[in-house]
Amino acid sequence: MGMPEVPASLRSWMSAVSEIVRSVNAAEPLEKVLTRVAVQACELIGFEFCAVMLADERRECLHIAGCSGLTPDYLAQVSDGRSLRIHPPGPDLDTPAARAYREDRTIVVPDVREAPSYGRLRHLAPTQGYQALLVSPLRGSDDLAGVIVAYSVTARQFSGPELELIELLGGQAAMALETARLRAEQQEVIRELSRANDELRRGRAVLEWAEQQHRQLMQLVLDEGGLPELVSALASALGASVTVEDTDGRVLASAPAEGYCPPPAPAARRARAARAALKAQEVAGRRYTVARVPVPEASRRTSAGGTRPPRAGAAAWAAPVVVGGELAGRLWVTAPPADPEPVQLRVVERFALVVALLMLQQRHLLDVQSRLSGDLLGDLLRDGGPVRPRAVLDRAAAIGHDLSRPHVLALLTVDATVRATVRLPELARAAAEPGPVPLVGPYDGAYVLLLPTEPDPGDALRRVLAKAGQAVGAQGMVTMVAGPVARDPAGYATAFRVARGAAALRRASGRGGFVDVGRLGLSALLLETGTPDALRRFAATVLQDVEAHEERYGGDLLATLRAWLSAGCSTAAAADALVVHRNTVTYRLGRIEQLTGRTLRDSSVRLELQLALTIREIVRLGSPG
Repeated sequence: MGMPEVPASLRSWMSAVSEIVRSVNAAEPLEKVLTRVAVQACELIGFEFCAVMLADERRECLHIAGCSGLTPDYLAQVSDGRSLRIHPPGPDLDTPAARAYREDRTIVVPDVREAPSYGRLRHLAPTQGYQALLVSPLRGSDDLAGVIVAYSVTARQFSGPELELIELLGGQAAMALETARLRAEQQEVIRELSRANDELRRGRAVLEWAEQQHRQLMQLVLDEGGLPELVSALASALGASVTVEDTDGRVLASAPAEGYCPPPAPAARRARAARAALKAQEVAGRRYTVARVPVPEASRRTSAGGTRPPRAGAAAWAAPVVVGGELAGRLWVTAPPADPEPVQLRVVERFALVVALLMLQQRHLLDVQSRLSGDLLGDLLRDGGPVRPRAVLDRAAAIGHDLSRPHVLALLTVDATVRATVRLPELARAAAEPGPVPLVGPYDGAYVLLLPTEPDPGDALRRVLAKAGQAVGAQGMVTMVAGPVARDPAGYATAFRVARGAAALRRASGRGGFVDVGRLGLSALLLETGTPDALRRFAATVLQDVEAHEERYGGDLLATLRAWLSAGCSTAAAADALVVHRNTVTYRLGRIEQLTGRTLRDSSVRLELQLALTIREIVRLGSPG
């Protein structure tokens, strides 16, 4: 299933943020700025009412500092001094807003009628007429300033993107509060400490720099700039190297092109201090804070290919990229001219937020692509082949795959519960690089991969198997079957049945790994039609006496039989392949005839032995041919 649609587009969201920032920069009253935040929450996310609440100086009560849509009666009721107490004496006086502030986390109430732990809602909700609400803390750089509360007149379940957006707007409100505080402090310093003009000018310049970076960031997003443009802009602004990685350490974008300094190497990240800094981010969850990561001297990367190592005593700074509450990657800042100041780190955090939104957008596109691929495979692999072959080929071409060329059909099966964060189609496409990107999609309980026959896709399929095994872990069994080549639309269904038969046989044996059945020829008919138990019984019946003799006395009878059949029943060629005398091959073949009670001169006997050997190798070795 795809990700839920986000009510507000990225362009709309950034336009709203621009309006909030303009309001802050224009030094509008705080109540007006916070009211603007509440209005934007209603318009962007689809709520009927919204309020921004701040804690009083003694941290005893919350009060509404800005709102949208709330009636005077409701405002009067929540201002009576006991409705929004942060630490009420019991659940009868508790509210979701107070709990979100106490626990510093987002609180969701899908239906106030089913929320007995918030007693005050029984009195407050009917006055305004809401049935569901969502509360997110306003996290500033120093402490928790308050909460943002969004109300819905109907009971509803809130999606992950809605939670993400309300938290981002909460961050903007916190930034507005922080900026207002900074302005007030500046004005106080100007009035009382006139001798500190130089320091004030510097502080003003830093703020102007930060505002300029925000404007540039918003303009890049409004212009639909991608990751490379965002990373290049941040690198230029900081005079440092910037890298965006996914959770597997794969670089998604980096800058600058000249003098680039990469993030710490894996060994450096495993050092105790670095590991503790990065682990703290994961524990913090949705806190978008930047962590300082020390770079040990012994594990710094050396200069090569246009890159340079960190300077002596250097550190790197990592901002988490969080999508849907899960860590999706990191934004690294390395080799800055000096340790970044707090305002610079906040700019890095904002860039990381926009990177997360771009990755969320990319995930949505990948989900759409996966759905299209799954639908296409369903039509292509149906029994009897596609009903309209030309239409299927045209649909494949529209998403970048020319299925009129010969393709290898491969089957990936996972016998384990896969974590929700593991996206196997996306993983398979990434692992196949730098070769052709496969057409991947789910079908009949497995994942089907279609790759052109040129270049040979064997290495790419093995990389996909290795990556899938890492993602699933040691508790799961992962099998990759490289099936036959499909040369026309009708051939894909047949190739799938052969690969499915080989996968079922391999999994029934309790062994995963890589199996290549692409060159079985006539043997593939048995895999296409037989069940795993029937195939194993057939192989055991044909070869049991030979296997029993070989286990007891040795003699390499099965290897000799395999070599002889592969050599076109040539004794001389089999002897050369085995590096033994021809008489040895002749003796072993005679022994096989004695044990099986059959003559190898009979072509039907040779076919049965060939099929039995093929099944045996799939079950035991996984790489026939």
